[in-house]
Amino acid sequence: MVTSVMDIIVVGCGASGIAALRKLHEAGLKVLGLEAADRIGGRIRTVEYGDCFLDLGAAWCHGEKDNVVFGLANPLDLLGRPKPDQKYFVLSNGTLLPIEAGEGIVQALNDELATANKNTKGSISACIRNAAKTNPTLKKDPGLAQSFVEWYEKNNHVGGQIDPKKGKSLKGLEVFSNCEGEFMLNWKGRGYKTILDILLNKYPDPSKELPIEIHLKKEVESIKWRTSKPGLDAGNPLVQIKCKDGSLYAAKSVIVTVSLGVLKERHHQLFNPPLPSEKINAINNLQLCVLDKIYIEFTKPWWPKTPACFNILWRKEDKAKFTSEEQWVSEIPGFNTVEYHPNLLLAWIYGEGAKKMENTSEERVKAGVVKLLEVFFSKEFTVTPVKSILRSQWASNPLARGAYSYRSVATEENGGSAVILSEPLYHGNNFPVACFAGEATSHHRHSAVHGAVEAGFREAERLIASFKK
Repeated sequence: MVTSVMDIIVVGCGASGIAALRKLHEAGLKVLGLEAADRIGGRIRTVEYGDCFLDLGAAWCHGEKDNVVFGLANPLDLLGRPKPDQKYFVLSNGTLLPIEAGEGIVQALNDELATANKNTKGSISACIRNAAKTNPTLKKDPGLAQSFVEWYEKNNHVGGQIDPKKGKSLKGLEVFSNCEGEFMLNWKGRGYKTILDILLNKYPDPSKELPIEIHLKKEVESIKWRTSKPGLDAGNPLVQIKCKDGSLYAAKSVIVTVSLGVLKERHHQLFNPPLPSEKINAINNLQLCVLDKIYIEFTKPWWPKTPACFNILWRKEDKAKFTSEEQWVSEIPGFNTVEYHPNLLLAWIYGEGAKKMENTSEERVKAGVVKLLEVFFSKEFTVTPVKSILRSQWASNPLARGAYSYRSVATEENGGSAVILSEPLYHGNNFPVACFAGEATSHHRHSAVHGAVEAGFREAERLIASFKK
Protein backbone atom coordinates (compact mmCIF):
# COMPACT_ATOMS: atom_id res chain seq x y z
CA MET A 1 0.00 0.00 0.00
CA VAL A 2 1.38 3.42 -1.02
CA THR A 3 1.39 5.74 2.00
CA SER A 4 1.39 9.16 0.31
CA VAL A 5 2.50 10.62 -2.99
CA MET A 6 5.70 12.65 -2.93
CA ASP A 7 6.77 15.30 -5.41
CA ILE A 8 10.20 13.68 -5.73
CA ILE A 9 11.85 10.55 -4.34
CA VAL A 10 15.64 10.36 -4.24
CA VAL A 11 17.03 6.83 -4.51
CA GLY A 12 20.42 6.58 -2.78
CA CYS A 13 21.51 8.91 0.02
CA GLY A 14 25.21 9.35 -0.62
CA ALA A 15 26.66 12.84 -1.15
CA SER A 16 24.72 13.33 -4.41
CA GLY A 17 21.38 12.21 -2.98
CA ILE A 18 21.77 14.32 0.17
CA ALA A 19 22.72 17.36 -1.95
CA ALA A 20 19.60 16.88 -4.12
CA LEU A 21 17.35 16.42 -1.07
CA ARG A 22 18.65 19.62 0.52
CA LYS A 23 18.02 21.77 -2.57
CA LEU A 24 14.58 20.27 -3.25
CA HIS A 25 13.56 20.74 0.40
CA GLU A 26 14.70 24.37 0.31
CA ALA A 27 12.53 24.89 -2.78
CA GLY A 28 9.48 23.74 -0.78
CA LEU A 29 8.95 20.44 -2.60
CA LYS A 30 7.69 17.29 -0.87
CA VAL A 31 10.72 14.98 -0.92
CA LEU A 32 11.80 11.62 0.47
CA GLY A 33 15.15 9.81 0.43
CA LEU A 34 15.38 6.03 0.17
CA GLU A 35 18.68 4.44 1.26
CA ALA A 36 19.44 0.71 1.03
CA ALA A 37 22.15 0.76 3.74
CA ASP A 38 21.69 1.35 7.46
CA ARG A 39 23.47 4.72 7.19
CA ILE A 40 23.65 7.66 4.79
CA GLY A 41 26.85 8.63 2.95
CA GLY A 42 27.38 5.92 0.34
CA ARG A 43 31.06 5.92 -0.56
CA ILE A 44 31.71 8.47 2.17
CA ARG A 45 32.27 6.19 5.14
CA THR A 46 33.78 7.75 8.22
CA VAL A 47 34.43 5.50 11.22
CA GLU A 48 35.52 6.28 14.77
CA TYR A 49 39.12 5.36 15.49
CA GLY A 50 40.66 6.23 18.84
CA ASP A 51 39.68 9.79 19.73
CA CYS A 52 39.44 10.73 16.05
CA PHE A 53 37.93 9.48 12.79
CA LEU A 54 39.15 7.59 9.73
CA ASP A 55 37.71 7.62 6.22
CA LEU A 56 37.34 4.23 4.54
CA GLY A 57 36.01 5.98 1.42
CA ALA A 58 36.45 9.57 0.26
CA ALA A 59 38.93 11.39 2.51
CA TRP A 60 40.19 14.65 0.97
CA CYS A 61 38.65 17.71 -0.61
CA HIS A 62 40.39 17.87 -4.01
CA GLY A 63 40.99 21.48 -5.05
CA GLU A 64 39.51 24.88 -4.24
CA LYS A 65 38.42 26.93 -7.26
CA ASP A 66 34.88 26.02 -8.43
CA ASN A 67 34.81 23.16 -5.90
CA VAL A 68 31.36 23.07 -4.31
CA VAL A 69 32.62 21.07 -1.28
CA PHE A 70 35.37 23.65 -0.66
CA GLY A 71 32.77 26.41 -1.03
CA LEU A 72 30.58 24.84 1.65
CA ALA A 73 33.32 23.76 4.11
CA ASN A 74 35.99 26.45 3.90
CA PRO A 75 33.93 29.35 5.33
CA LEU A 76 33.33 27.14 8.39
CA ASP A 77 37.11 26.64 8.80
CA LEU A 78 36.76 22.86 8.48
CA LEU A 79 39.59 22.14 6.03
CA GLY A 80 43.28 21.69 6.84
CA ARG A 81 46.24 22.03 4.50
CA PRO A 82 48.87 19.29 4.33
CA LYS A 83 52.50 19.86 5.26
CA PRO A 84 55.12 18.98 2.61
CA ASP A 85 55.83 15.26 2.82
CA GLN A 86 59.13 13.38 2.82
CA LYS A 87 59.19 11.10 -0.23
CA TYR A 88 60.94 7.74 -0.35
CA PHE A 89 61.45 5.38 -3.30
CA VAL A 90 62.14 1.89 -1.98
CA LEU A 91 63.14 -1.07 -4.14
CA SER A 92 61.82 -4.52 -3.19
CA ASN A 93 65.34 -5.64 -2.25
CA GLY A 94 65.25 -2.99 0.50
CA THR A 95 67.46 -0.43 -1.25
CA LEU A 96 66.50 3.25 -1.06
CA LEU A 97 66.69 5.02 -4.42
CA PRO A 98 68.03 8.61 -4.37
CA ILE A 99 64.98 10.92 -4.26
CA GLU A 100 66.21 13.01 -7.23
CA ALA A 101 66.51 9.89 -9.39
CA GLY A 102 63.03 8.70 -8.44
CA GLU A 103 61.42 12.08 -8.97
CA GLY A 104 63.20 12.42 -12.34
CA ILE A 105 61.66 9.16 -13.59
CA VAL A 106 58.18 10.11 -12.28
CA GLN A 107 58.49 13.50 -14.01
CA ALA A 108 59.44 11.78 -17.27
CA LEU A 109 56.30 9.61 -17.05
CA ASN A 110 54.13 12.63 -16.19
CA ASP A 111 55.58 14.57 -19.13
CA GLU A 112 54.86 11.71 -21.54
CA LEU A 113 51.24 11.67 -20.41
CA ALA A 114 50.93 15.48 -20.54
CA THR A 115 52.18 15.66 -24.14
CA ALA A 116 50.33 12.56 -25.43
CA ASN A 117 47.57 13.05 -28.00
CA LYS A 118 44.32 12.85 -26.01
CA ASN A 119 42.04 12.75 -29.06
CA THR A 120 42.61 9.05 -29.63
CA LYS A 121 41.04 5.83 -28.46
CA GLY A 122 44.28 4.85 -26.72
CA SER A 123 44.86 4.01 -23.05
CA ILE A 124 47.04 5.63 -20.39
CA SER A 125 48.67 2.24 -19.81
CA ALA A 126 49.75 1.82 -23.48
CA CYS A 127 51.10 5.38 -23.48
CA ILE A 128 53.41 4.94 -20.48
CA ARG A 129 54.47 1.42 -21.45
CA ASN A 130 55.51 2.79 -24.83
CA ALA A 131 57.34 5.66 -23.09
CA ALA A 132 59.56 3.13 -21.29
CA LYS A 133 60.91 2.09 -24.73
CA THR A 134 61.30 5.59 -26.21
CA ASN A 135 61.92 8.15 -23.45
CA PRO A 136 65.69 8.90 -22.96
CA THR A 137 65.37 9.10 -19.13
CA LEU A 138 63.54 5.78 -18.94
CA LYS A 139 65.82 4.00 -21.41
CA LYS A 140 68.88 4.53 -19.16
CA ASP A 141 67.89 1.63 -16.89
CA PRO A 142 65.19 -0.57 -18.51
CA GLY A 143 64.79 -2.78 -15.43
CA LEU A 144 64.21 0.19 -13.13
CA ALA A 145 61.95 1.83 -15.73
CA GLN A 146 59.78 -1.32 -15.76
CA SER A 147 59.42 -1.16 -11.96
CA PHE A 148 58.40 2.50 -12.22
CA VAL A 149 55.88 1.85 -15.02
CA GLU A 150 54.22 -0.85 -12.86
CA TRP A 151 54.24 1.50 -9.86
CA TYR A 152 52.80 4.36 -11.94
CA GLU A 153 49.98 2.16 -13.24
CA LYS A 154 49.04 1.06 -9.71
CA ASN A 155 49.42 4.53 -8.19
CA ASN A 156 47.14 6.05 -10.83
CA HIS A 157 44.74 3.06 -10.97
CA VAL A 158 44.97 2.99 -14.78
CA GLY A 159 42.94 -0.25 -15.10
CA GLY A 160 42.75 -2.76 -17.92
CA GLN A 161 44.85 -5.36 -16.09
CA ILE A 162 42.77 -8.24 -17.48
CA ASP A 163 40.83 -6.54 -20.29
CA PRO A 164 42.71 -3.60 -21.91
CA LYS A 165 39.38 -2.18 -23.12
CA LYS A 166 38.53 -1.47 -19.48
CA GLY A 167 41.68 0.62 -18.97
CA LYS A 168 41.50 4.39 -18.43
CA SER A 169 41.50 6.28 -21.74
CA LEU A 170 43.77 9.19 -22.63
CA LYS A 171 40.66 11.12 -23.70
CA GLY A 172 39.41 10.84 -20.11
CA LEU A 173 42.31 13.05 -18.96
CA GLU A 174 41.02 15.83 -21.23
CA VAL A 175 37.34 15.40 -20.30
CA PHE A 176 38.04 15.42 -16.56
CA SER A 177 38.52 18.85 -15.00
CA ASN A 178 40.58 19.31 -11.83
CA CYS A 179 39.75 22.18 -9.49
CA GLU A 180 42.70 24.54 -9.01
CA GLY A 181 44.27 24.87 -5.58
CA GLU A 182 45.41 22.43 -2.89
CA PHE A 183 44.51 18.88 -3.96
CA MET A 184 44.78 17.19 -0.53
CA LEU A 185 42.74 19.29 1.89
CA ASN A 186 41.93 17.26 5.02
CA TRP A 187 38.98 17.49 7.41
CA LYS A 188 41.15 18.14 10.51
CA GLY A 189 40.41 14.69 11.90
CA ARG A 190 36.60 15.00 11.63
CA GLY A 191 36.27 12.89 8.48
CA TYR A 192 34.45 13.47 5.20
CA LYS A 193 31.07 12.70 6.83
CA THR A 194 31.23 16.38 7.86
CA ILE A 195 30.02 17.37 4.37
CA LEU A 196 26.79 15.42 4.99
CA ASP A 197 26.27 17.34 8.24
CA ILE A 198 26.81 20.63 6.39
CA LEU A 199 24.36 19.67 3.61
CA LEU A 200 21.72 18.65 6.17
CA ASN A 201 22.38 21.81 8.21
CA LYS A 202 23.47 19.71 11.24
CA TYR A 203 26.76 21.63 11.37
CA PRO A 204 27.57 23.93 13.09
CA ASP A 205 24.24 23.84 15.03
CA PRO A 206 22.63 20.36 15.28
CA SER A 207 19.33 21.89 16.42
CA LYS A 208 18.94 23.48 12.97
CA GLU A 209 19.03 20.18 11.06
CA LEU A 210 16.71 20.22 8.06
CA PRO A 211 13.60 18.06 8.62
CA ILE A 212 14.19 15.89 5.55
CA GLU A 213 12.59 12.45 5.58
CA ILE A 214 15.07 9.63 4.85
CA HIS A 215 14.14 5.96 5.11
CA LEU A 216 17.11 3.63 5.78
CA LYS A 217 17.32 -0.10 4.92
CA LYS A 218 15.06 0.48 1.92
CA GLU A 219 16.69 -1.32 -1.00
CA VAL A 220 14.80 -0.40 -4.16
CA GLU A 221 13.78 -3.39 -6.24
CA SER A 222 11.95 -1.71 -9.11
CA ILE A 223 11.27 1.76 -10.48
CA LYS A 224 8.21 1.90 -12.71
CA TRP A 225 8.83 5.20 -14.42
CA ARG A 226 6.12 5.15 -17.07
CA THR A 227 2.69 4.20 -15.74
CA SER A 228 -0.02 2.95 -18.06
CA LYS A 229 -2.13 6.08 -17.54
CA PRO A 230 0.34 8.97 -17.48
CA GLY A 231 -0.75 12.11 -15.74
CA LEU A 232 0.61 14.74 -13.40
CA ASP A 233 -2.18 14.78 -10.81
CA ALA A 234 -1.39 13.43 -7.34
CA GLY A 235 -3.85 10.55 -7.63
CA ASN A 236 -2.10 9.23 -10.70
CA PRO A 237 1.65 9.37 -10.05
CA LEU A 238 4.19 8.93 -12.81
CA VAL A 239 6.68 6.89 -10.78
CA GLN A 240 6.04 3.85 -8.63
CA ILE A 241 8.85 2.44 -6.51
CA LYS A 242 8.89 -0.95 -4.85
CA CYS A 243 11.43 -1.93 -2.20
CA LYS A 244 12.74 -5.41 -1.38
CA ASP A 245 10.79 -5.42 1.88
CA GLY A 246 7.55 -4.98 -0.09
CA SER A 247 7.02 -1.31 0.75
CA LEU A 248 5.65 0.87 -2.06
CA TYR A 249 6.27 4.54 -2.77
CA ALA A 250 4.93 6.93 -5.39
CA ALA A 251 6.11 10.28 -6.74
CA LYS A 252 5.83 12.61 -9.68
CA SER A 253 9.55 12.22 -10.34
CA VAL A 254 12.57 10.26 -9.11
CA ILE A 255 16.29 11.06 -8.91
CA VAL A 256 18.41 7.89 -9.10
CA THR A 257 21.86 8.37 -7.52
CA VAL A 258 23.04 4.75 -7.18
CA SER A 259 26.62 3.90 -8.15
CA LEU A 260 27.65 2.92 -11.66
CA GLY A 261 28.43 -0.53 -10.21
CA VAL A 262 24.81 -0.98 -9.11
CA LEU A 263 23.55 0.22 -12.52
CA LYS A 264 25.85 -2.26 -14.28
CA GLU A 265 24.62 -5.12 -12.13
CA ARG A 266 20.94 -4.32 -11.85
CA HIS A 267 19.59 -1.83 -14.39
CA HIS A 268 17.67 -4.64 -16.19
CA GLN A 269 15.71 -5.50 -13.03
CA LEU A 270 15.57 -1.96 -11.66
CA PHE A 271 13.83 -0.02 -14.44
CA ASN A 272 10.42 -0.72 -15.92
CA PRO A 273 10.21 -0.10 -18.82
CA PRO A 274 13.92 -0.77 -19.55
CA LEU A 275 16.35 2.11 -19.99
CA PRO A 276 16.94 3.47 -23.53
CA SER A 277 19.74 1.71 -25.43
CA GLU A 278 22.09 4.75 -25.43
CA LYS A 279 21.94 4.92 -21.62
CA ILE A 280 22.62 1.17 -21.32
CA ASN A 281 25.55 1.63 -23.70
CA ALA A 282 26.99 4.36 -21.45
CA ILE A 283 26.55 2.14 -18.36
CA ASN A 284 28.34 -0.74 -20.11
CA ASN A 285 31.27 1.30 -21.44
CA LEU A 286 32.05 3.56 -18.50
CA GLN A 287 34.05 1.68 -15.86
CA LEU A 288 34.23 1.58 -12.09
CA CYS A 289 37.62 1.58 -10.38
CA VAL A 290 38.02 -0.74 -7.41
CA LEU A 291 40.24 1.14 -4.96
CA ASP A 292 40.75 0.03 -1.37
CA LYS A 293 42.57 1.25 1.70
CA ILE A 294 44.42 -0.70 4.37
CA TYR A 295 45.14 1.32 7.52
CA ILE A 296 48.01 -0.19 9.50
CA GLU A 297 48.43 0.68 13.18
CA PHE A 298 51.91 0.27 14.70
CA THR A 299 52.89 0.26 18.37
CA LYS A 300 54.76 3.49 17.59
CA PRO A 301 55.98 5.31 14.45
CA TRP A 302 59.16 3.91 12.88
CA TRP A 303 59.50 6.39 9.99
CA PRO A 304 61.95 9.27 10.51
CA LYS A 305 59.68 12.14 9.45
CA THR A 306 55.96 12.89 9.30
CA PRO A 307 54.33 13.36 6.86
CA ALA A 308 56.01 10.68 4.76
CA CYS A 309 55.19 8.96 1.50
CA PHE A 310 56.78 5.59 0.69
CA ASN A 311 56.67 4.60 -2.99
CA ILE A 312 57.51 0.91 -3.38
CA LEU A 313 59.07 -0.50 -6.53
CA TRP A 314 58.80 -4.19 -7.24
CA ARG A 315 61.45 -6.25 -9.00
CA LYS A 316 60.26 -9.45 -10.61
CA GLU A 317 62.59 -11.67 -8.57
CA ASP A 318 61.28 -10.28 -5.25
CA LYS A 319 57.65 -11.02 -6.13
CA ALA A 320 58.66 -14.69 -6.04
CA LYS A 321 59.18 -14.36 -2.26
CA PHE A 322 55.38 -14.28 -1.92
CA THR A 323 53.13 -17.32 -2.39
CA SER A 324 50.27 -17.31 -4.92
CA GLU A 325 47.87 -16.56 -2.02
CA GLU A 326 50.04 -13.59 -1.04
CA GLN A 327 50.54 -12.16 -4.56
CA TRP A 328 47.87 -9.50 -3.98
CA VAL A 329 50.48 -7.80 -1.76
CA SER A 330 52.59 -7.01 -4.86
CA GLU A 331 49.76 -4.73 -6.07
CA ILE A 332 50.36 -2.24 -3.22
CA PRO A 333 52.21 0.78 -4.68
CA GLY A 334 53.03 2.54 -1.43
CA PHE A 335 52.25 3.84 2.05
CA ASN A 336 51.37 7.28 3.40
CA THR A 337 51.32 8.65 6.91
CA VAL A 338 47.84 9.62 8.15
CA GLU A 339 47.01 13.11 9.43
CA TYR A 340 45.89 13.18 13.10
CA HIS A 341 46.89 9.51 13.55
CA PRO A 342 50.64 9.43 14.36
CA ASN A 343 50.86 5.59 14.63
CA LEU A 344 49.15 4.81 11.32
CA LEU A 345 50.27 4.19 7.77
CA LEU A 346 47.80 3.92 4.89
CA ALA A 347 48.38 1.42 2.08
CA TRP A 348 46.47 1.72 -1.20
CA ILE A 349 45.50 -1.17 -3.46
CA TYR A 350 43.38 -1.23 -6.60
CA GLY A 351 41.93 -3.45 -9.32
CA GLU A 352 42.39 -7.21 -9.28
CA GLY A 353 44.81 -7.01 -6.32
CA ALA A 354 42.17 -5.15 -4.29
CA LYS A 355 39.52 -7.77 -5.09
CA LYS A 356 41.87 -10.55 -3.97
CA MET A 357 42.69 -8.63 -0.78
CA GLU A 358 38.95 -8.22 -0.06
CA ASN A 359 38.46 -11.98 -0.34
CA THR A 360 41.37 -12.71 2.04
CA SER A 361 40.72 -12.99 5.79
CA GLU A 362 41.71 -10.01 7.92
CA GLU A 363 44.29 -12.17 9.69
CA ARG A 364 45.94 -13.13 6.36
CA VAL A 365 45.83 -9.52 5.15
CA LYS A 366 47.67 -8.44 8.31
CA ALA A 367 50.24 -11.25 7.81
CA GLY A 368 50.73 -10.20 4.16
CA VAL A 369 51.30 -6.58 5.14
CA VAL A 370 53.80 -7.59 7.88
CA LYS A 371 55.74 -9.68 5.35
CA LEU A 372 55.74 -6.82 2.83
CA LEU A 373 57.10 -4.41 5.45
CA GLU A 374 59.83 -6.90 6.33
CA VAL A 375 60.91 -7.42 2.69
CA PHE A 376 60.97 -3.70 1.81
CA PHE A 377 61.93 -1.89 4.98
CA SER A 378 64.00 -4.11 7.31
CA LYS A 379 67.25 -3.14 5.54
CA GLU A 380 66.99 0.64 6.09
CA PHE A 381 64.46 1.00 8.93
CA THR A 382 63.60 -0.60 12.27
CA VAL A 383 59.93 -1.43 11.73
CA THR A 384 57.86 -1.54 14.92
CA PRO A 385 55.21 -4.27 15.45
CA VAL A 386 51.84 -4.03 13.70
CA LYS A 387 49.01 -3.82 16.26
CA SER A 388 46.02 -4.00 13.92
CA ILE A 389 44.70 -3.25 10.45
CA LEU A 390 41.47 -1.71 9.17
CA ARG A 391 40.51 -2.12 5.51
CA SER A 392 37.82 -1.11 3.04
CA GLN A 393 36.03 -3.66 0.81
CA TRP A 394 34.30 -1.60 -1.87
CA ALA A 395 34.11 -4.28 -4.58
CA SER A 396 32.40 -6.71 -2.16
CA ASN A 397 29.83 -4.07 -1.19
CA PRO A 398 26.70 -4.75 -3.31
CA LEU A 399 25.65 -1.10 -2.90
CA ALA A 400 28.91 0.20 -4.41
CA ARG A 401 30.91 -2.47 -6.31
CA GLY A 402 33.84 -0.07 -6.55
CA ALA A 403 35.15 3.36 -5.64
CA TYR A 404 34.74 5.74 -8.60
CA SER A 405 33.87 5.88 -12.30
CA TYR A 406 36.08 6.68 -15.29
CA ARG A 407 36.15 6.80 -19.10
CA SER A 408 37.67 3.64 -20.56
CA VAL A 409 39.02 2.59 -23.96
CA ALA A 410 35.60 0.93 -24.47
CA THR A 411 33.94 4.33 -23.88
CA GLU A 412 35.99 5.88 -26.69
CA GLU A 413 35.47 2.93 -29.06
CA ASN A 414 31.79 2.18 -28.45
CA GLY A 415 30.35 5.45 -27.18
CA GLY A 416 28.78 6.50 -23.92
CA SER A 417 29.67 9.28 -21.51
CA ALA A 418 28.77 10.89 -18.19
CA VAL A 419 26.64 13.35 -20.20
CA ILE A 420 24.53 10.54 -21.70
CA LEU A 421 24.28 8.84 -18.30
CA SER A 422 22.96 12.10 -16.80
CA GLU A 423 20.16 12.56 -19.38
CA PRO A 424 16.70 12.34 -17.78
CA LEU A 425 13.86 10.12 -18.98
CA TYR A 426 10.92 12.32 -19.95
CA HIS A 427 7.15 12.02 -19.79
CA GLY A 428 5.95 13.34 -23.12
CA ASN A 429 8.63 15.75 -24.28
CA ASN A 430 9.05 18.04 -21.36
CA PHE A 431 8.66 16.57 -17.87
CA PRO A 432 11.72 14.77 -16.43
CA VAL A 433 10.14 11.78 -14.71
CA ALA A 434 13.40 9.91 -13.94
CA CYS A 435 16.63 11.87 -13.36
CA PHE A 436 20.15 10.58 -12.78
CA ALA A 437 22.76 11.97 -10.38
CA GLY A 438 25.81 10.53 -8.58
CA GLU A 439 29.52 11.05 -9.34
CA ALA A 440 29.38 8.94 -12.52
CA THR A 441 26.95 11.46 -14.06
CA SER A 442 29.18 14.49 -13.36
CA HIS A 443 30.23 15.74 -16.80
CA HIS A 444 33.75 16.86 -15.88
CA ARG A 445 34.25 15.94 -12.21
CA HIS A 446 33.23 12.29 -12.05
CA SER A 447 35.16 10.27 -9.44
CA ALA A 448 35.05 13.14 -6.90
CA VAL A 449 32.66 14.00 -4.06
CA HIS A 450 32.38 17.56 -5.35
CA GLY A 451 31.29 16.08 -8.70
CA ALA A 452 28.65 14.01 -6.88
CA VAL A 453 27.34 17.04 -4.94
CA GLU A 454 27.27 19.14 -8.13
CA ALA A 455 25.31 16.39 -9.90
CA GLY A 456 22.77 16.27 -7.04
CA PHE A 457 22.31 20.04 -7.18
CA ARG A 458 22.07 19.90 -11.01
CA GLU A 459 19.19 17.40 -11.01
CA ALA A 460 17.40 19.16 -8.14
CA GLU A 461 17.56 22.44 -10.08
CA ARG A 462 16.27 20.69 -13.20
CA LEU A 463 13.22 19.41 -11.30
CA ILE A 464 12.62 22.68 -9.45
CA ALA A 465 12.41 24.45 -12.84
CA SER A 466 10.10 21.73 -14.22
CA PHE A 467 7.78 21.87 -11.21
CA LYS A 468 7.58 25.68 -11.50
CA LYS A 469 6.36 25.27 -15.08
